Amino acid sequence: MKIELKGSSYNTASKTLQNDSPVVNPAFATLCAIVFLAVSNNTVFYNFHLYLLSIGLEGKDSGFLIGMYSFAAMLMYAFFAKYITRRNACLTIVAGMVLIMVCGFLYVPCTSFYAILAVRIVNGIGVFLLMASAVVMLVTIIPPQKTGQAFSLYSVFLLLPYAVMPALSEVIIRMLPSPVWLYPITSLGLIPAMACVPYLNRKSKQHGMEHGKTQTKERTVTFRQAVHAGVFVLLIVNFVYFLGFSGMFFLFKGLAVQRAYAHAGLFFTVDMLVMIAVRLIGGRLFDRVSSVVLVSGAFVVTALAFLVLQSQTDQHWMYITAALFGLGMGFAVPPLNSMMYRISAPAYRGFNANMMMLTMYLGTFFGPFLGAWAIETLGYGMFLYIASGLMLATALFYIARHPQRYLQQ
Repeated sequence: MKIELKGSSYNTASKTLQNDSPVVNPAFATLCAIVFLAVSNNTVFYNFHLYLLSIGLEGKDSGFLIGMYSFAAMLMYAFFAKYITRRNACLTIVAGMVLIMVCGFLYVPCTSFYAILAVRIVNGIGVFLLMASAVVMLVTIIPPQKTGQAFSLYSVFLLLPYAVMPALSEVIIRMLPSPVWLYPITSLGLIPAMACVPYLNRKSKQHGMEHGKTQTKERTVTFRQAVHAGVFVLLIVNFVYFLGFSGMFFLFKGLAVQRAYAHAGLFFTVDMLVMIAVRLIGGRLFDRVSSVVLVSGAFVVTALAFLVLQSQTDQHWMYITAALFGLGMGFAVPPLNSMMYRISAPAYRGFNANMMMLTMYLGTFFGPFLGAWAIETLGYGMFLYIASGLMLATALFYIARHPQRYLQQ
């Protein structure tokens, strides 16, 4: 029996197959595992600020070195993201893993400002190569009609290391001759990840053919072509999100020491577990509820969390504040990424996804850098007040300039 699908019947069948495609498949799970191991190599630097102070560096120099990792990655995203495509993603992701592992071991002998600066720059380049390649593969693998769920699940694996590694690091460091040995040990986790890359590359090409993406010739994309006003709004909001997130992550340890908090690493365990729960439970919500409600509401809750952290100094309030941060920040990123996917032309989705990564690294450079300056100059109290005001201002900005109007373009 010969069955033919023609015209609109074929299109309807094709869309039905895409709608029925599961979000979680072996390729998606493999990519998430690689991303988890990659981000773990960043989250172990939770104690890097105090480590740098312990070897004689000043607070402002410490904040600069922490942020330089992200600054190097940001410059790479700005000038080289457009050159990473599905065709070369396999090679670039492996190159990134090699650089990260080499840098992990170089932290041990490097103790001067300029030596650590060089390692941080190369480390940032390695992270760019790995994460930019992963995003290019991601936008090929995910079902087009389930972007909210896909980005929600993907973000869970971006968050899991933040929930696990700070608390785990405090346990492991006690068994090491120096805290710096934590960095090379963690980097070795990328060896099994490297073995999975050929499989992931093969599946990425296969999914691209199934979704009809290989029919469009890949070309170099410019910022002016891809970034219209709606995209630019999302990039600004994403930058502010990671400005606040990274400032808290890399500088909270000092506040905890000042307030004599016990088990400070558990702050991020609670924070991230709440964020993960929000993204797992609210997966479908991100595709159905207006991003104006979700994003602006998330920033308002985050602003409240900064205020509570400033005003309530008791140990018990640490966990309540962590839950507030998890609730606020948990609702922000998936709708931002989903909206970016939806308002971007198909030819520019990979480029714009990497622009989101660029602003993420821009935020994670200025977060600890400006945060360390504010703390040293104004104290922790003013740092938290400023962060709260910035979050509230961003919520109002998104309400006024929300990009949903571009969905019909």
